[in-house]
Amino acid sequence: MKFNKNSLLYGTFVLTIANIFVRLLGFIYRIFLSRMIGPQGMGLVQLIFPLYMITITLTASGIPIAVSRIVSQRKAIGDIRGIKRTVFISLLMVIVISIFLCFLVIINADKIATHLFKDTRTHSAILVFFPCILITGLGAVLKGYFYGVKNIHPPALSEIIEQIVRMVLVVAILLWIPSLSVQASTAVVILGMVIGELASLLYLHYYYHQSMKVNFHSIQTPASALLFKNILIIAIPITLTRLVSSLMMAANSILIPRRLMAGGMANSEAVGAFGIISGMVMPLLFLPFTIISALSVVIIPNLSENVMLKNWTNIRDKVSKSIFITCLTAFGSMALIIPLAHVIGIVLYQQPAVGKFLIPLSYSMIFFCLQHSLNSILNGLGKQNRAALHFMIGGIIQLICTYFLVAHPDFRIYGFIIGFFFSSMIVSFLNFIAVIQITKLQIQFTKWFLKPGLVSLLTALVIRLTFLFLVNHEISYGLSLITAVPIGIIALMVMLFQTGSLPLWLLKEINKKFHTNTPSLF
Repeated sequence: MKFNKNSLLYGTFVLTIANIFVRLLGFIYRIFLSRMIGPQGMGLVQLIFPLYMITITLTASGIPIAVSRIVSQRKAIGDIRGIKRTVFISLLMVIVISIFLCFLVIINADKIATHLFKDTRTHSAILVFFPCILITGLGAVLKGYFYGVKNIHPPALSEIIEQIVRMVLVVAILLWIPSLSVQASTAVVILGMVIGELASLLYLHYYYHQSMKVNFHSIQTPASALLFKNILIIAIPITLTRLVSSLMMAANSILIPRRLMAGGMANSEAVGAFGIISGMVMPLLFLPFTIISALSVVIIPNLSENVMLKNWTNIRDKVSKSIFITCLTAFGSMALIIPLAHVIGIVLYQQPAVGKFLIPLSYSMIFFCLQHSLNSILNGLGKQNRAALHFMIGGIIQLICTYFLVAHPDFRIYGFIIGFFFSSMIVSFLNFIAVIQITKLQIQFTKWFLKPGLVSLLTALVIRLTFLFLVNHEISYGLSLITAVPIGIIALMVMLFQTGSLPLWLLKEINKKFHTNTPSLF
């Protein structure tokens, strides 16, 4: 299918809707789990999660992005044989890495449960979990292929299938056998994750073979060794960046409570402050990533294809759209969160301190979102090493602030917030400068920053006044919050259309795309 200039927006829209639906299902699922397996079971599941994230990073981060980029490049010149060869080599790489990781997990399951997790009840769950390493990696490669050919529907649907299968299986087993021990219940939850990923993989596998039922084009295909080398060149920096990100998150998790205690806080007070930041405030800060992550997935193959064709006019157009969507998302999220930060803390968590930390952190949202979006743009342009370097610089800044400022009595937990703000700001500036230099893109300050910023400022004012009006008329905080947010979203959309920041043709284009039949590959 020949996508026109709006395919970037359409792909982002579809993946965003899928992400929202999957997260909603996940939220409902977590409510059921918390009631059925209790806090002990939930705690054991959370113990397994870091091991899952680290192993999946090695198989499902860099290689799928490499597949997405190389497939989009081969598609641009009609090299179907090269596409199949790229996917095949990548699947073999994932299989080899996964077998090695699975072997390590199996032979060290006792040590992991006893020494790493400090809870022998996780042993069964670890043994059930290891097939997920291979299954998730294979599924990620096939998703990379679909992103590369700009067919975003199979990956979006596979996410929904995975979540539904997991929910139905786990809830059915727990209802059927209600007397399971905490250890067995945890293993059932992990089993649901494995079966859900397997269902997603089978769906992707079916559509992959359906899409490849085409005749080969007579074109020179790179040798397998060269494709393997190109995959490694792209995958290694991205995988290392993700690994370092995970390790830095772990380092911050360890350092923050310790440095707070070094600054004079009691252990319980330090752990409480860390819990508010990590478990309550940071998840709210990641709300706009429903859109940003979708945009990041779509932009990489779009740019790679145009780099292959040396179509710099189209590249500049897509980069401009990406920056605009990112700013619109970030400023809009700030307009929803900042005026209601204290209320959100009280209504959702019954913790007034949430708002105190959420407001200063929210001001870094524009830089945080731009950092990730521009990082994906650099990956799409083939500058993954530069993106990785900038990320390392930001990580070092964050760790320095965490170590020195958090222990200072005048800063304490605000030391982490300061580090987060400056690291996000510096990395986003470095990425921005790099993108402008590479693409020779003209900076559109009014379109990218000024209009979305002013509209969001007015939206924040509408939300705050609406909330105060409702509270003054003796409406409860919860109901006032639920009412003010949709009113704010409507006001935001109206002002965006009125100022031309969100043109009407976009809605027409999205509606037209949903009624278009998508051929198998081209």
